[in-house]
Amino acid sequence: MSQAVRIRRNYFYSVLSISSRLISNVIVFWIIARFYGPVLFGQFAFAQTLATIFIISADFGFDILLTNEVARNKDKALQYFQQYFTLKLIFTLLSMAGMWLFAIFNDFSFYATTLIIVFSLYMVFTALTNFLFALYKGFEKLEYETRVSLFINGALLICVLVLIISKVDILYIAYTFAITRMLGFVFGIKFAAIVLKSIRFRLQLPKFKEERNKIVVYGLHLVFSYLFFQLDTILLAIWKSDYDVGIYQSVFKIILIFLTLPEIFVNTLLPVLSRLNVENHSQWEGVGYLMNKLLFIVIIPVSLILFVFADKIIVLIYGAQNYQDAIPILRIFSIILFVRFNLETYALMLTTANRQKIRMYVVIIASALNICLNYFAIPKYGAYGAAIVSLMTNTVVGIIYIASTLPLFYKWMINARMISLLTIALIVALAIWFFNSMILFYISPILAGVYLLLAYNFLLSEEEIQLIFSDRFRIPRINFK
Repeated sequence: MSQAVRIRRNYFYSVLSISSRLISNVIVFWIIARFYGPVLFGQFAFAQTLATIFIISADFGFDILLTNEVARNKDKALQYFQQYFTLKLIFTLLSMAGMWLFAIFNDFSFYATTLIIVFSLYMVFTALTNFLFALYKGFEKLEYETRVSLFINGALLICVLVLIISKVDILYIAYTFAITRMLGFVFGIKFAAIVLKSIRFRLQLPKFKEERNKIVVYGLHLVFSYLFFQLDTILLAIWKSDYDVGIYQSVFKIILIFLTLPEIFVNTLLPVLSRLNVENHSQWEGVGYLMNKLLFIVIIPVSLILFVFADKIIVLIYGAQNYQDAIPILRIFSIILFVRFNLETYALMLTTANRQKIRMYVVIIASALNICLNYFAIPKYGAYGAAIVSLMTNTVVGIIYIASTLPLFYKWMINARMISLLTIALIVALAIWFFNSMILFYISPILAGVYLLLAYNFLLSEEEIQLIFSDRFRIPRINFK
């Protein structure tokens, strides 16, 4: 199988897997926000966000490490799986205990405390299922992740919609999150045995110091990379109110829709780039360049639309009454999106070049900076202050990642086409801002489509198009000559 075919296949399965999770979660959270109000939604979102953070502590980098190591050396796949699964199980149980202690020893409302306990079970089975997904990715068999994801998220969406229509207590929705994840883990074991026929769930600790050091680096990076971006919600719950959490999360759920695109790229290209870094360095750079270029092209219209039409988007999704305070926060997050899209490739290149230690130090610094700045910003400015701090910390992280891969940045971004594209986008953004109207809002998707078509014709080379599309399924290029 050729490199291009393998990437396209894995990209297709990544889109299905992540889209199924995105669609089910977005629909569920939007309905909860609209029908249960910002306070109850804030409690539910807080518990789910807390579970997400503890999922990361349960993972502690074992997922990405398993994928990376198996992709580089499939002969040792069983050894890697058993060693990392042992540690994963230990960290998962410790994380569950941590969630319980966090709920018990903090002065949260009854609903918030109960929701945290229920979501601890959701955390356990999600963490274990994600580990199976990491094994599939190491063998570049993403179709099995897709099957499990479709099952989990399809069942969740159907069950939750029925429960919400029946106007049940919100606790039952939390139970559904936990039960569907448990069934997904059981389902995932079947495919793990297909991918790794000799698989055994035996407990085996790593013996070598090199392995332990690698685990610490990947683990600390993963925990702090989520902390510096997701910690705001926890700090808002502690230092402010459920209302502020609800407002902040109402915007965050919109942003998560767009963050799935770099997630899909990482999901698809992590094993590929890890392998190419060993086998073919020029291809490693070429695939990374294409990822960076695509993310840069796509995020420009997305950030522009979210910034200019933030008021209309919030009213359309959540209604005009309870979420007016979310409008300025969405504008800030539109800029954060631009920053994150443009740092993602440089971060992935560091990981696949075995320079993960740099990422670890960067996110630790960013998390500390986030906490210090939020200590002053959240009590005074609430959700708006947390958004400003998030923009500042993400910008710092992006600058350091780019500085760490400066030769790639110069090669990829310092050229006439990229600079011209960014300049034109800023001019168009200013024009739309001054002539803002409902008509422009309604036709903005069409304008974005025209922009992407022009970018396809002028910014992508023939080699890059061949890598993205097959000969059968290719958008024809327009000849302007």
